[in-house]
Amino acid sequence: MNRGDAGAHWENWSGSQRHRARLVTPRSVDEVVTTLREAAAAGLELRCVGSGHSFVPFWGDGVILSLDRLEGVLSVDAPACRATIGAGTKLHALGPELWERGLSLPQQGDIDRQSLAGALATGTHGTGRRLPNLSAYLRAVTLVTAGGDLVVLTPDDGDRFAAARISLGLLGVVVDVTLELLPAFHLHERMWESPVEECGALLDELVAENRHFEFFWTPRDDRCEMKALNPADAEQAVAAGEYVAPAYRVFPSERNIRFNEMEYCVPLEAGWDCFAELRELLLARFPRLPWPIEFRTLAADDALMSTTAGRDSVTLSVHQGVERDYRPLFDAAEAVFRNHGGRPHWGKLHSLGAAELGGLYPGHARFCEIRREMDPKGLFLNDWLRARFGG
Repeated sequence: MNRGDAGAHWENWSGSQRHRARLVTPRSVDEVVTTLREAAAAGLELRCVGSGHSFVPFWGDGVILSLDRLEGVLSVDAPACRATIGAGTKLHALGPELWERGLSLPQQGDIDRQSLAGALATGTHGTGRRLPNLSAYLRAVTLVTAGGDLVVLTPDDGDRFAAARISLGLLGVVVDVTLELLPAFHLHERMWESPVEECGALLDELVAENRHFEFFWTPRDDRCEMKALNPADAEQAVAAGEYVAPAYRVFPSERNIRFNEMEYCVPLEAGWDCFAELRELLLARFPRLPWPIEFRTLAADDALMSTTAGRDSVTLSVHQGVERDYRPLFDAAEAVFRNHGGRPHWGKLHSLGAAELGGLYPGHARFCEIRREMDPKGLFLNDWLRARFGG
């Protein structure tokens, strides 16, 4: 390897992952191909990074390939509401670029610091009973395989495309993606507080009546902070404290304090019971925790490694500040999630191995087969990933 910063210190957004690795930031697809071939020849593992907003051990001490220079809206098919976008484009930059072209993402999470490829590869999502995660809007993905070949996958490629939609970076280096979008729209944000019992009584109605609904709960307050987003006219009058703006500005929340996170996805019908058990746990053992449980809904899809594969779901997440040991809280919460058939979010901390994942994800075995076909020598594996997907 003759390019990149050899042995540079690198860490992810929360600081939970730190590595001495060769950092390479290619400016073109040709440079991606060269980097892959050099890493393979040197016997080094290679992992990609967007903004490093995942919390799990995705990276290692070999080569870390940054997607930062593979960015921007590359082309737009306005009549079809589709755009091809560089893999390293950050979500907070993508929103304004699409807006200028009269388009919006149909769905987005409440953090917009991630790269587009990273958000797709980990199954990042927002909330909405009839809305799937962001990868469900993928219509084509261009990647460089471990052998240095440029491959474009579309729905016509069957299981390979279903694997590529949420790939954890295991099938190749994604260089651009094509997404199905919506005409640009505004959202109206309304927030209010509710007692837990009232939230539970009204939950089904609130989820059904709002395009996006979620709530946050902390043991310190033992109340639910409710949040609803719905399409709106730009000039719509709203009550004091409410908000109407372009969707890309309303979707995200500002997160200035760093944290680590665990999130699991449970069947829709188990959502409230799982929350209630988590609430009992936190009130009893972590009553001063200032970080919330976040409760969101998500529609089923059919990506092989999707947390919502084959089932409408509720996602529940717990957080801990980076200055504290997250393990006591996360270990206790994970036991609750598993009581309700939860599947872990791929970018968030969890302890499950291959056998447990195989029992939770119907597509796990097929995904591992495709990974072996596309990367037989394991260029894109590290020890943590090998234990879960290496076969």
